[in-house]
Amino acid sequence: LANTILGNGAANTIAGGGGNDTLKGYAGADTFVFNTLLDAKQNVDTIADFAVGQDRIALDGAIFRALDLGSLKASDFVIGKLAATADQNVIYDSGTGKLFYDADGAGGAAQVQFASLSPGLKLAADSFIIL
Repeated sequence: LANTILGNGAANTIAGGGGNDTLKGYAGADTFVFNTLLDAKQNVDTIADFAVGQDRIALDGAIFRALDLGSLKASDFVIGKLAATADQNVIYDSGTGKLFYDADGAGGAAQVQFASLSPGLKLAADSFIIL
């Protein structure tokens, strides 16, 4: 399914589920939840209005297994096209807005896109929480 899921002016928790969904929280401190199996072709959600410093991205620890529960460590996040170390599991390509997960960082496994955001965001590890 490819759904459009809209929040409102309050703080919303929005999970797209399966499919290539469009998520929009509007005003308020929104949390966008990613808790379904990764599939770069059939399960990439677009967050239409992510506000750095206000909104958060919640990653399910059962899916994003390389990450420890709680706040995302700065060493687990990188802005770029690829992970440069084994610890860098969440990759934000600021040129395209694509958000990837790489289970082994700079190892042999391929990174998988799971979301699209606006390009050029000042995204940081504190934008994420692992549940």
